[in-house]
Amino acid sequence: MTDDTPKLIPKISFKGVFIFMIILFTGTLFIPKFFLLLALSMRLSYFLAAGISASIGLIFVLTKIDASTAEKHFFKKRIIISIIVGFVTSALITFVFGRDLIG
Repeated sequence: MTDDTPKLIPKISFKGVFIFMIILFTGTLFIPKFFLLLALSMRLSYFLAAGISASIGLIFVLTKIDASTAEKHFFKKRIIISIIVGFVTSALITFVFGRDLIG
């Protein structure tokens, strides 16, 4: 039995994961340099770069790569979820696991 009803978070394909990882890697490689030129700290620069890159990657994958035409009504919700997940994950990686808050 298959359930073909549209869902808020679709199943993500290997192609979507690959594209997401490329966007995340290139964003965290190049974007912090611009924030460092604005005299932001290194941790804040990487937090913002990872958050922006993850959000853009998730938005692209969830709305363009793995979405179908029947799921257009989820577009705004997916963008909001992508931004929240991108920045929360970036904060966890940068500040909590980066030993800024613990350890």
